[in-house]
Amino acid sequence: MLQSMMKNVCLILILLASSAFAEKKTVCSITINSNHEIELFKKHLPATDWNFVELVPNPTMPENQNWMKEACQKKISCDILVVSGHFGGTFFGSSKYKLSMQDLETQSCDESCSGILNRPKEVFLFGCNTLATKQKDHRSPEEYLQVLIADGFSATQASQIVSFRYSGFGDSFKTRMSQVFATTPNIYGFSSVGPAGKTVEPLLKSYLQSSKTDYQNFDRSKNSTSQNQKLFTSLKNTSLTQTSGSILNLKNVEAKSYCYLKSPRVNNESKLLYIEKLFAENKAMGLLDHIQSYLHPIIENKKNLSNKESDILRSLSINQKIKSDLMALLQLEGDVYLPLKANVIQTLNDLQFISPDFATNSFEKMLNLNSPFTVQKKDMLCSAQFTLNLPAWAIPEARWNEMNFLVSLMCLRPKENSIQDKFVEIMLKHSDPVMRGTAVWYFQMIQTERADIIQKIREVLYKDKDENVRKSAELVLKALKK
Repeated sequence: MLQSMMKNVCLILILLASSAFAEKKTVCSITINSNHEIELFKKHLPATDWNFVELVPNPTMPENQNWMKEACQKKISCDILVVSGHFGGTFFGSSKYKLSMQDLETQSCDESCSGILNRPKEVFLFGCNTLATKQKDHRSPEEYLQVLIADGFSATQASQIVSFRYSGFGDSFKTRMSQVFATTPNIYGFSSVGPAGKTVEPLLKSYLQSSKTDYQNFDRSKNSTSQNQKLFTSLKNTSLTQTSGSILNLKNVEAKSYCYLKSPRVNNESKLLYIEKLFAENKAMGLLDHIQSYLHPIIENKKNLSNKESDILRSLSINQKIKSDLMALLQLEGDVYLPLKANVIQTLNDLQFISPDFATNSFEKMLNLNSPFTVQKKDMLCSAQFTLNLPAWAIPEARWNEMNFLVSLMCLRPKENSIQDKFVEIMLKHSDPVMRGTAVWYFQMIQTERADIIQKIREVLYKDKDENVRKSAELVLKALKK
C-alpha cells in the first residue's frame, strides 16, 4: 500500500516537473496600428506558458524599411501571429511602419521566414478586408476609394487597392493570404469593414476568456481547420471570416507562382516558359503584377538574353489570346482603374502588342501633359510604381520648368536618350540650383551607363557654384560607382 502511494506521489511530482519545465509557446505580433489586440492576448495568456515577441521595431529607433526581412533573419518561431493595422493591400496605421501584401509574399518565398509565416497554428489579421474576396460589399468602388484616401493613401495607391478588391485583376486578398500563410490551419480576418481596436477589445476579451482552457492546452501539432465557433460567437456582428493555408510544399520553388518568378535558382528560360504556361491556362491575370515586375527589366536588357529566351519572348508577343486578355482589362470603366490600366499598357508595350506610339499616346492622355503638374498628380505618379519611356518631344517645354513634373518624371524613370539629354541641359544650365540638383539625382534613379553623362556630372562636382548641387553630384557619382 505504502509502496503504491509512493509511486503515485513520484508520478505526480514527475508530471509537475515536466509541466514546470515545458517549453513555452510564442505569440508573435506585428503591431502597425492599434495595440489593443496584442495587449489582450498578453493579459489572458499567462506569461508562465507564453512568450510574447513584437516584430515591429521600437518606434524610437530609426526608421528601417527592411524591418520585416530582418525579423525573419532572427529565426523567430511563432505559434500564434497577431497582426494589427488598417489594411487595403498594405497594413498601415499610427506607427511609422507599413507592411504590404507584396512584402508578405516576397518574405514567404524566403525559407528564413518560415518560423513567422509558416509555423503558426493561428494567424489573426485585425484589419479591414484582410480576407476579402472579389464579392461586392455594401460600398461602391468609389466609396471605398474615398475611405482609403481619408486613411492616408495616395490617390494612385488607393486606386490600385480598389482595382484588386473589386475588379477581376489579381487574386483576392483571401487567396493571397492563404498562400502567404501556406501551412497555417487557422487564419482569421475580415471580409469587409473590420472593427477598430477599441471596438474589437470587448469582443476579443470575451473570446479569450471563453478560450482560456483551449490556450492552456494549445497543441503545436494540431492541424484542424474546423471553424473557431467561440471566436465567431464573440465577433458575431462583424465581417469575421476564416480560411486555412493552401498547404503548399514550400521546399518546391514552383509551389507559389510569384516565388518561382522571384527565385534566383530558376533561370530566365524556365521563367519565360512558365509565364507562357500561365497565360495558356488562364492563370496569368491573377499574377499580372508579378509577371510585369519580372518581364519589364528582362525586356529592357534584351541584349543579354539567349537565343532560346528570345524565341520564347517572341512567342509571347505573337499570342493573340494574351493580347486579348490584357486589352479586356483596359475596358474597365472609372477613374479608380487608371493605375491598373497604366500597368496593363506597360505590359502590352513590353510584349510589343501595341506600338510605342500607341503606348505613348495612351500615357499622354492619362498624364495630361498639356496641363501644369500639381502636387497631387506628382504623388499619384510616384506611388504608382510603373516606368514609362516617354520621349522628350512629347513633353511641352513649360513642363520642364516645374519641379512637380521633374520629380514625377524621375519616378517614371524614362531612359530615352532624348530625356537624358534634357536632364543634362537642366543640370548644367538651369538658373534654379534646386532644379539643377534634382536633375543630378535623376541619373542615379535610372542608373545611367552613358560615359558622356558621367563626365558631365563630374563637371558639376567641380564647377557648379552651389554647394548642395556639388554634394548631390558627389553622392550620385558614388552611387553609380564611376
